[in-house]
Order: sequence, then C-alpha cells, then structure tokens
Amino acid sequence: MKIRLLIAFCALPLTAVFSQNTQPSVAFPFGITLLKPDSTTVNTNELLKKGKPTVLAFWLTTCVPCQAELASYAQHFAEWQKETDFRLLAISIDFPERFPQVKKMAREKKWPFPVYWDNTRAFKAVLPGGLNGLPQVFLFDKNGTLIWQHKKYAPGDEAELFKQIKAAR
Repeated sequence: MKIRLLIAFCALPLTAVFSQNTQPSVAFPFGITLLKPDSTTVNTNELLKKGKPTVLAFWLTTCVPCQAELASYAQHFAEWQKETDFRLLAISIDFPERFPQVKKMAREKKWPFPVYWDNTRAFKAVLPGGLNGLPQVFLFDKNGTLIWQHKKYAPGDEAELFKQIKAAR
C-alpha cells in the first residue's frame, strides 16, 4: 500500500510536466465587453479583427510605470504606424471608483491609440498570468494568436515591443 502511494506521488511531477504541453493557445477576439471613455460599450469581437498584429496594453491610473509605458508608445506610435500596420489598445483594469480618472487621463493625455476600460476585469480570466503585475503587454499575430507578452516597464522596453510587432506581420 505504501509503495503504491509512493509511486503515485512520484508520478505527479511527471504528469504536470507532460500536461503543460497540452494547454490550449490563447487567441482573440474573446467576446469581452469594454467601456470607452465616453461610457459607450464595445465588444472585443468587433474590435479585434484578424489580419494585423494587435497589442493589448493593460494599465491602471495609479500605476506610474503604466503611464510611462503608454507615454512611450504615444511618442513612437505615428512612426511605428508608418513602418508597419498594427493596432494597439490601451485597456485599463481600474476598479469602478477609478473610472472617472480613466476618462480624465484618456482626455488629457490624448493618446493616439484607443483607450478602453475592462470594467468587469474579464481579461484576468482569459490571459496567462491573470494580469498579475502591471503594466502588462500582450502581442497577438495577424491570426489572433498570442505570440509574445511582457510584464512591467523600463525605458527601452518599447523597442523590443516594436521589434516583436514587426516580426508578427
């Protein structure tokens, strides 16, 4: 009896290793309803069309690195768009009481890419890592398959993102 338990216990790590390779891939459009800063709703089925690389940049209004990352993307966005066709969506996962700040930041910063609010935090359930630690960026190829992700932000990270975007064409 003890030997059977020992064998079963020792086999658990091997089962975990082999089952990692059978995880389904992450792909959009997800079917998640988002709010625009003007409080109208849009579904990701409408936003996330296949055909070009798509960046989803998740942020919070209280996250200083998030703001720095989005500012960097805004600074380079027009130049990047001239070089390659892609879409970038900035998606806030702020709590409901912070939505007025999401609207205010979107208005004041005038980012050249669309800003949305995941008011139900639905993306936490569909993206790897549950959006633990912001900012987080997810890059999907032209077929809608997740091909790259990055957590946190340091100056210069935007260059790596753009390199990945160009490779995803």
